[in-house]
This record gives sequence, C-alpha cells and structure tokens, in this order.
Amino acid sequence: MPLKVRIKIIAIVLFSALGLFVILNFSPWLALAAALIGIFYLEMIYPKLNFFSPAILNVKDQGERAVAITFDDGPSEWTLKILDHLRDQNVKSTFFFLGKNLERYPEIAKRAHAEGHTIGIHGYSHTKFHFKGADFIHEDLDRCFKSFQSLGIKPAALIRFPHGFKNFFAVRDARRRGLTICSWGKGVWDSKRPGVQTIVDRSLKLKAGEILLLHDGDGAKENPDRSQTVEALPEIIRGLKAKGFEFVTLDERHSRWKKAVKAVGVSSKEILEECKPFNPIKK
Repeated sequence: MPLKVRIKIIAIVLFSALGLFVILNFSPWLALAAALIGIFYLEMIYPKLNFFSPAILNVKDQGERAVAITFDDGPSEWTLKILDHLRDQNVKSTFFFLGKNLERYPEIAKRAHAEGHTIGIHGYSHTKFHFKGADFIHEDLDRCFKSFQSLGIKPAALIRFPHGFKNFFAVRDARRRGLTICSWGKGVWDSKRPGVQTIVDRSLKLKAGEILLLHDGDGAKENPDRSQTVEALPEIIRGLKAKGFEFVTLDERHSRWKKAVKAVGVSSKEILEECKPFNPIKK
C-alpha cells in the first residue's frame, strides 16, 4: 500500500475521532469509541494488521536473502507467459487463484501446479469481504474449493483475501479450514498498468524477507491486460538475482501447521485429518 494511501487512512481515522470529539460536546469517551472503530476498520482494509489470526507477513525465516514473488487474480492467458518466464529463470512462485478463473482456464492452473509452484486460495468471485456476512463468505470460499476439487488440484493451506480486505467472519472461516492468511510487503500496483519500467523500478526496491505482489489477472475479469507485468517480470527477476536474493514460496509447511495449531487449538494430526482445505467445511 503506497505511503500516501496509508497517510490518508490514518488521517481519516484521526479526523473522524477529532470531529466527533468536537461535535459531540467534547466527549472524550465518544471520541475514544470513534477512534477504536477507526482502528478496527483499518485492520479490515490493511493486510498487515491481523488482530484475530496469525498471518504470513514476510519470509524472513527462510533465509537472510530470501524474497518471494506472488501473483493474484489468475489464472488467465497471461499466466502462461508468466510461467514461461519463471521456468526460464528457474524460479518458483506462489499463485493465489480465483475459483471463477480456475473454471475458465483449468489447463493453465494444472500447468502451474505441475511445474511446482505453490497454489493458494483467493476466493471465488474476488468480492471484498470486509462488509460481507458469514454466509456470503462461507459460500464464496466453498465455491472456490469446489473449483479446485473439480480439477484434482489440492491447494496449499494458504489464503490471501481479495484486496487483502477481511473481517471477523472471513478470518474465522479461514481458521476453521486450517488456512493461514498471507499478506505482502511490497505492492507495486502493476494492476493499474503504470508502465513496464515503473513496475520494474518499484519491484527492485524489494528488501530481504519481503513478499512482492504482482497480478496475472484483474479480479474476475475474463480477459484482462497484464502485458506490462509479463514484460516486466524477466527484468525484475534478473535485477533481484543481481542483488543476491534467493526466491522462495509461501508454502511453509512446518511453520504453517504450527500457526494453524495455535489458531484453532488442536493437534497437527487433527488438522491434517479434519481441516483439509481440499474439502469445504460444514457450518
């Protein structure tokens, strides 16, 4: 999230609290309540804040020079070219696929899985969850899992919510499925198509341990233009390699189960047997 956006969010929270403080007869309690509401809203829309569940925020535990490249919103026709570049550069990545796009491009998803990339959950419809209820979220994730199941692909127990937006119901549903929430450290807004060189320059600011967010799709759109991301990717990889970085995926099996155990309070054996993300859960 760009610094300007962060500043705007913080400013909204502070000014909202101050406004109520002034308007409502200088009541400090109401101002405090407004500030708390603002903080919880910030948690809903800011991926790095996770009050109700542990989350993967970086890959620092995978090595001093580890970084991860991740892709959201696929698969799409552009995913094929991305897979070609990753293969040519001998790099493994993490893809967060949408159920709706899995149904459109099943063979592309199968190729990504067969080539050893980590495949995570991104929901079915790319709907922002922060203002959605438990039933909607549960159904959306169920449809996503069913899309994976129809292809015979078992996704990793990793989820990245669309736009990173979440609420208590979304987090609770993910935890019940044994999923670990994944954030990112560097978003370069390639989805806005700012230009190939701009995408490269922003991406090469990646620091050790950070997770880079790119896009091989555009939400649930059927034929998005991801040509700039595809063109930028080889230069991004070469530039990061030149800095001595090593590429890892977010499929942290041991730490993932450890975090899942802490979240749901059961043994890892029970998680493996009862909370398999391959199967939708029952409410």
